[in-house]
Amino acid sequence: MNTLLHMVGFVSRGKGVSRRFLASISFCGIMLSAACVSIHPAGRSIYESPDTVVRLEWASKVSSLDDAKYSHSILLTVDQVDVLLTSISARTKVGFLRSFIGNPGMPRLFDRTDIDLLKSPIQDALAKANPGEVVVFYHAKYGRGPHARVTSGILFVRDKALVLTVTNFRHPVITMSSEVGSKDRLEDVRETINYVRDHAWVSVGEQDFAIFFDDPRHQLDRRESGLWDHPERTVAIVFPSYLEANPDPIKRAKESEEAIQQAAMPKLESEAIIELKRRLAELERTTAVSAEKTHSSLVPQASPKLPEASSPSDTDMDQVSKERLLEIIQHLEQRISELERHLTSKPPKKSTE
Repeated sequence: MNTLLHMVGFVSRGKGVSRRFLASISFCGIMLSAACVSIHPAGRSIYESPDTVVRLEWASKVSSLDDAKYSHSILLTVDQVDVLLTSISARTKVGFLRSFIGNPGMPRLFDRTDIDLLKSPIQDALAKANPGEVVVFYHAKYGRGPHARVTSGILFVRDKALVLTVTNFRHPVITMSSEVGSKDRLEDVRETINYVRDHAWVSVGEQDFAIFFDDPRHQLDRRESGLWDHPERTVAIVFPSYLEANPDPIKRAKESEEAIQQAAMPKLESEAIIELKRRLAELERTTAVSAEKTHSSLVPQASPKLPEASSPSDTDMDQVSKERLLEIIQHLEQRISELERHLTSKPPKKSTE
């Protein structure tokens, strides 16, 4: 800019220079100065804590796409946000995905503690978003040493779809500025907790992951893998129809937990327990029908119920050993054997006196 002013001063001292030429030079200088400085409106904070941030940012700041793609705010309840966050899974990947279709047994993008923390601020942000704004979220989990794992991304509404893009998924970043040297590359400097906290929409470092929605029937876009973009990190959820089909957050969370536990079980033991539980349910229904047709005195004493902890749906399968699984199977087999003996035994004859 100073160089341009010196040039204008030099030209003005020359002879025969018109005022129109000087005005043109000055106008170009002003335009050049304005182009060099691009000021975005400040974001609006919705919730901030040492490890969590939810705020509204202008789409033009976080993306090169037209603001018109980010259409409007939505009024969801906290329970509805809970259902949506519970229904999203994520996992690391290597190379191209063979399928973009997820299943309820995949690990969740957010655990229960994360969802309880994020659902209210996200609900508030979606309700307050102006046209052209997106919801930016950031969540860090601190461990031992100078690193934390961060998950961040953006949310926005487009017509009847809620679009979620995850930019960082449990990615390790440096928490101490002293760990960043003066000769580190820009990529290394970006992998710090302060940078990601302030630029949650930027993917830092080398990451390879994908996110999925439990019910692809309620997804809007067909995703395709590419070399230069990351469609596997975005899902577009047709939320009205999905929330109508899944109104209960407690039920949705239980279904998700059971599916994850089932997926974590060894295949043979899992199939055995499913089959035994099916057989047990059939025998109990048959026993109930038989009991109605006989005197109450003929019904044998009920076998002691299996402890609730023995049910694979109520057990943290990550901590269940193979011996424990076999014990569950033995309990089920014992109960089935008792019911089968009862059904095959002959009832006593009625007295003719």
